[in-house]
Amino acid sequence: MAYSFRLFLACLLGLLLPQLAAAADVRNEMISKQTDKLRIEIQYPVIGQPRADADISAWAQQLARNFENDYAQEPIEEEMPYELRATYTISRPSDRAISIAWEVGTFTGGAHGNLDIITKTYDLHDGAPVDIHDLFKDLETALNHMSVCSYNSLSESLGDMRVEDMLRGGTTPDADNFSSLALIPSGVRIYFQPYQVAPWAAGPQTVDVSLEDLMEAEPRLDLWGRPARP
Repeated sequence: MAYSFRLFLACLLGLLLPQLAAAADVRNEMISKQTDKLRIEIQYPVIGQPRADADISAWAQQLARNFENDYAQEPIEEEMPYELRATYTISRPSDRAISIAWEVGTFTGGAHGNLDIITKTYDLHDGAPVDIHDLFKDLETALNHMSVCSYNSLSESLGDMRVEDMLRGGTTPDADNFSSLALIPSGVRIYFQPYQVAPWAAGPQTVDVSLEDLMEAEPRLDLWGRPARP
C-alpha cells in the first residue's frame, strides 16, 4: 500500500510537471531531505540575478521548513512517509523578465496527493518581484479580459469534465483567481489549481492570453521587450 501511494504521487508529478526548462544561464539547485517520516525534494533555479536568486532560495528553504515543521511530529499512516516534491519550468517573455512556475506535490494522507501551482516573476533589471498588480495599469480591465478568455477556452477544452459552477466561480474577474500567472513571449499563461475550475480528475488547467488581447489594460510592455505605447 505504501508503495502504491508513492507510485501514485510519482506518476502524478510525472504526468503533470513539465520537464525542467533547459537554459545555459540557469543552474538547478535542490533541497533534499529523507527521514522515516518525511521525504522532501525541492528543485529551484539560480538565474544569475542576485536579488531574485536570494528571494527564490529563501522561498524554497521556507517551503521545506514549513513542511517539516507541520509534519515531522505527525504520526504516519501505514508506514507511509509524508512527501513534498517540487519542480519548475521557466519562461522568458524577453531579456528583461523571467517567470518560474512551480508545481508542488504533497502527500499527507488520504486518497490522493495534493498539487499546488505557484508562480514567481522577476524584473531582471533590478531583480524585483513582479505580481499581477504590477503588470497592468488597469488591473480591472485585465481581469475582465482574462476572465472571459479563460471561461471560453476552458468551456471548450474541459469537455465532459466541465462543471459550470466550478468553472464560473474559478474564472470570475478576481485577482486571487489569476494569481498563478506567468509571462510568456506571446502574453500571459494562467495556471488554475486542481479543483479551482474543474474536478480533481481533470487536473490543473492552463490558459494562454495574448498580449494583444490585454492591450486595453495597459500592460508593462518593457517586460515583454516591447516599447511603451505613445
